[in-house]
Amino acid sequence: MDNNKKYDIRGITKRIFSSKRTQFTLYIAMILWLAVITQIVVNYVFRKDFQITEAFVKTDMEEMKSSLEIISEYNGEFLSETDKKDMIHKIADSIGLNIDKDITILKEGAHSEYIFAKQARLAETEIKIISMEQEVDEYARMKHYIIVRMSILQSIQSIEKYKDIIVDTIDELGTLNKQITMRFDGNYDGNRSNDEKKQIAEFLIDQLHGEIALDYAEGDHYTVYAYTGLIDEYILSLGSKVNIQVAITYNEQTDKTVVTLATPILNDSW
Repeated sequence: MDNNKKYDIRGITKRIFSSKRTQFTLYIAMILWLAVITQIVVNYVFRKDFQITEAFVKTDMEEMKSSLEIISEYNGEFLSETDKKDMIHKIADSIGLNIDKDITILKEGAHSEYIFAKQARLAETEIKIISMEQEVDEYARMKHYIIVRMSILQSIQSIEKYKDIIVDTIDELGTLNKQITMRFDGNYDGNRSNDEKKQIAEFLIDQLHGEIALDYAEGDHYTVYAYTGLIDEYILSLGSKVNIQVAITYNEQTDKTVVTLATPILNDSW
């Protein structure tokens, strides 16, 4: 075999191996990208379908109740009385709430409140628009806040649906700086031990794929603060992200252990 043929064969062999390495590299890169894309899709679907109520229902407690509070600021300075009533009607219509009585109006100076509240056998709803004068950049300006509170007994899973509807509706009205708090309450008969309370709280945190940031016990009270990436909203507490609070306590009058799960934390207004 002459030298020219040897070099041709070597060159061909090098090109073949180089081509195979390129193909292998591309194949590995494609596999890695597919894995990343698959994980993104899985996370998106899981987050989309995820309902915090599912974790609470698994505890099999009695007298379950879900509550929702949404506070948002209206993105504008002027609202007439008609505007405020129309806003309340629009929010009520979006959740199928019939306004069957006059909207309550409370006024004191520059402060006013327009309120519609309704209590049914298994649900309570309050829609409120508060207007007040506040100092902004050294000037007095009117600020308007929309507050929606809702509590549902038994069918607690529906609170997620109402939350999405209300958020979409108030977004259409032109709002900003929303604060959304969800709360779930249930109870067990009798007084559970501190170890049992800790197990209940850890079960809930685990179901929400959360990590405990802080927990403490005091008498019959046990409280846990945690963070989960499944919930977008969070607050910073002592340098840690927190968006889940579990509070467990014993009620001597009813002889029941009361369990409360809130996100991001319990609101004093409830």
